[in-house]
Formats: sequence, C-alpha cells, structure tokens
Amino acid sequence: MTTKRTHIIGAGIAGLSAALAVTREGGEAVLYEASPRPGGRCRTVHPSDAFSHDNGTHVLFTANRRTMKLLKAVGARDRWVEPEKKGLPIYDLRTGAMRRIGLSPWSWLWPSRRPRGLGIADLTRIMRLAFPLQECSVASIIGDRPIMDNLIGPLTIAMLNTPPNVASAKRLALALRHLLWPRAGRLLIAKNGLSGDLVQPAVETLQARDVPILTGQRLRSLITQGERVVGLSLTDRAIALGPEDQIILALPPYEIERLLPTLPVPQRFEAILNVHFRLKGFEKPRFIGCLGALTQWLLVRRDHVSVTIAAAEAMMHANADDIAAIVWREIAPVLRELGLDVSIDSQPEARVVKERRATIRQAAMPLPQPPVRPLANLALAGDWIGALPTTIESAVASGEEAVAALRNAPAAGASIIRHPASRREDAA
Repeated sequence: MTTKRTHIIGAGIAGLSAALAVTREGGEAVLYEASPRPGGRCRTVHPSDAFSHDNGTHVLFTANRRTMKLLKAVGARDRWVEPEKKGLPIYDLRTGAMRRIGLSPWSWLWPSRRPRGLGIADLTRIMRLAFPLQECSVASIIGDRPIMDNLIGPLTIAMLNTPPNVASAKRLALALRHLLWPRAGRLLIAKNGLSGDLVQPAVETLQARDVPILTGQRLRSLITQGERVVGLSLTDRAIALGPEDQIILALPPYEIERLLPTLPVPQRFEAILNVHFRLKGFEKPRFIGCLGALTQWLLVRRDHVSVTIAAAEAMMHANADDIAAIVWREIAPVLRELGLDVSIDSQPEARVVKERRATIRQAAMPLPQPPVRPLANLALAGDWIGALPTTIESAVASGEEAVAALRNAPAAGASIIRHPASRREDAA
C-alpha cells in the first residue's frame, strides 16, 4: 500500500496555506524552503544588531475572508488588531493637515469620514471602477479628480503596487467590490509582527500535524516522465516520488520559468521600498497614510517606525542614506503630530530595504498566466497566480486552490488543466 504525500516547494504564505489545506483533512505533506526560515516576503526580519522589524507594512482587511479563516484555524485571529478604529488618519504634507477617512463607502455617511473633495460624480466613477465593463486603467475611469489623489490613487498603489495610470481596473475591482459590504473595510495589522502573528502560528499548527519543514532546500530541478513529476533535485538531496505523490510549487514566476521554461509567466515586476527607523514609539501600533510626499504608509510600533513606498522603481538606484534622510524629513512632522518627541534634525538609526521584484506589474493588459496544474501531479501556487491583486489574501487563496486542483485531478491519462482555475472573489 502506497502513501500519498504532497511535496510543497516554498514556505511562504501560499506554501503554508497549501500545507494547512492538505493536512486539514488528514493528508500528509512536506514543506521545502530555500531560505533559513519560512514566511517568504511576509515575515519579521531579525538582524544580528537586534533591530527587528517586518519586511514591510503588510495589512489585512476584514474582507479578506480566506485569510481571516486561516488565522482562526491557527489560533491567531486575536493577534490582528485594528489600529485606527475611528477611520484611517491621512496626513497631507503639502498642508500639514491630518484628517480621518473611511475605507468603506458606508462610512462616508458621516461627513468626518469622507475623503476630501468627494462629490456625487465621484460616487458614479467609483461604482464604474468597482464594476468595469472592460479592462482599462484605474486612472482612465476616475480621471483628474481630487478623489484620485486623496483615496483611489493611494489605494491602487497599496493593493496593486502599480501606478494608477497603468494599473488594471479589473484587478482592483475584485477587491473594491468586497469593501462595499458593511464592516468589510476594517484595516488590520499584526499586533506583534508578521512572524509572531501569522507565520509562526501556521508553522506550529503544521508541526502539531507532523509536517516536516525543511529549510535551506532550494529546488534545483524537476525530474519528469511524460506528464508526471517522478523526482525532485534539491540542495543536498534527491527525492524519488511515489506513484501517488503530488507536488505544489509555491514559488515566484521567475522560479517557475527556471523550472518549467515552457510555461507562460509574467515578466514585468514592480519594486517596493521600505525604510525602518529605530525609535521609541507607542505600545499600541498606529497606521497613517501620507499624501504629497514620497512616503505613502507609516506604521508606528513600540520600538520602531516603518515606512512603505510602493511602485518604487524610480528609487531603486538611489543611495540608501539619501533615501532615509528624505523620508525622515517627511515623517518627522507626522510623528510630532501623533505626539512623539522627534526632531527633523536628529534622524535615528535607519535601515533601507529595497525589493526590486516585490510583485508582478498588474497593468491593464493580458498578463501571461500558466495553467494551475501544468502536469498531472503538479500544481502552482503564489500570490501572482490568477486575477486577484497580489496580496496575502491571494497567496492564501492560491495555496488552497492548488490543493483543490490536485484533489480534483482526473484519472491517469486524462487531459491536464490548461487554464487557471476560476477564483472566487474573496479578496480585498
């Protein structure tokens, strides 16, 4: 009697999600991760100088149904908190004014939560954006309106990591439609950090289910025979697969291209820049949006402040010290407005993190996409698979859908799925 085992390559959020889905009903899984620890891009960095921080200011919405379900399953839902219950603070560096806005249209019933400059005509444009008739850019629907600068533009860059003048309206619409539900637009962050509040609870759940997580194991090549994978060549071992074994590649597109060069994958990427300052913050985290500046999002934690700049290709070749100095001059007034005793002339220790291929470019054009199950016993996962914005929610969904694609695999000799599986709109 042979044992059916699922080999999952990549222990980022998509890979962890896939392993949880496999083992939820008693299946057997093994996780392989090239780096020293699981988590992928969604992790807490612990350098030797003890200046720890998340790799970026990742957030969730209560509309992220699959991620909410995963957090509950691993006992971590209460670790994600809503830092700005009265509406998201937005600081305009051009005027020095701070105001709060709601991220759900229902909250705009209160004048104090409405984005600045919102008019009746803008509501029509937002509805067109949520239900676009054809693929086009976000900017082509909203136009040159104050709402573009004050809400839609920042939201587009945050969700798609792509400038609004080229960003896909259809991808953004999949998220916006879920924000239309009451209480769906509550913004959540990890209270203590991504590793402690997301990755580690998932790892501990998998360990309790006897799932091995082997780090330092890069997949060098797949050994195939016909339409099946029969072996894996890893960093320091080769694994022969049994006739019932399955594989999930939870990897970025350039790794899929290396391993399976005949598959179509996205070729263009967008960068994200994060700047972290070591300073005494607040016991309860704060999350602030910024307008009129390089800085876009500001997360204040107990012992540091993190700044995120998405769609940051223009900054990738800039000097790190110069970037830190510019960002500090921008955020010091914001931090003072929040009540912290800081000075523009006294910049704290800073760390600049550049991610040149943070996400695929989610432009208003057809993107190359591989089949979810390109081989009989192999499926693909990753936040870039399918039509959803590349977010934590998309990563979770892709892991679950890769497992479903293998579970629903036809008998030996039947045709392989050559088109991406349909994706429910469980994202925001």
